[in-house]
Amino acid sequence: MSFDFSTVSDSITDPLSYFSDRGEDYEKYRPIYPASAIDTILSGLESLTQITAVDVGAGTGIGARLLANRGVRVVAIEPNEEMRTAATPHEGVEFLAGTAEQIPLKNVSVDLVTSFQAFHWFDFDKSLQEFRRILKSGGRLALIWSFWDQSDPVSKEYTRLLFEASKDREPQSQSRIQLKTWFKGIRYQLFWQGLWLPSFTRLQRHEFMSNQYLDFLGLIGLARSQGFTPSGGEDLEKLMSDLTVFHQRFCDPQNSVRLIYRTRLYIAIPEALPDPRW
Repeated sequence: MSFDFSTVSDSITDPLSYFSDRGEDYEKYRPIYPASAIDTILSGLESLTQITAVDVGAGTGIGARLLANRGVRVVAIEPNEEMRTAATPHEGVEFLAGTAEQIPLKNVSVDLVTSFQAFHWFDFDKSLQEFRRILKSGGRLALIWSFWDQSDPVSKEYTRLLFEASKDREPQSQSRIQLKTWFKGIRYQLFWQGLWLPSFTRLQRHEFMSNQYLDFLGLIGLARSQGFTPSGGEDLEKLMSDLTVFHQRFCDPQNSVRLIYRTRLYIAIPEALPDPRW
């Protein structure tokens, strides 16, 4: 399954404020990640209660809490204040303001770095260098995304409606060009195929399937959480009208619509840093 990330870039102004005014919907309606994916991230790591993980671009902490529920201590790095504020508190998760390119942590200080649904927003090289900087020897990097399954007619139609609603939003050229270049670049393509990731080695790719059941309000909330969808006006009204028809067409007897997700997970370990004496 392929997914063209470049389609989401047409509405970007500033990646760091991309989800401003979306925090509550993001926290309430975004799906959680499959338990099997979390199992794979943590597989082979001993004494989970002794592990420190850093979740970069944590949003409202959906992925961070899944790790913390396993006993892992998590530092959640998120630049957007509204997203941090909207996060559901968890005793195992500490939020810090920061970016993937400037993580406010010491060298060689963490066992695991994760990024749930966020790595594509980061500077490709600088973020990976930061991840390697803070990871201990033998540490682990896990990058994960969940997408609506385009082989499922219902999920494909939901995707179409959301991107159709966003197509007329005013783009900002520089941001759009930068993100499209990132995704179309050969380095990204090598990574996406599970072949190569700079600063890291032993790259593995895994895929998982999961479902999410949403009522009508949930379909609207999930749409609004995307950042690229309209936030008001006639475009939002049209999207809500389209989702009304969509819900009526596909809902089950419990008035819920099932969306199917493919989750893709990449795991790697850091390359050894050069000996400073050389």
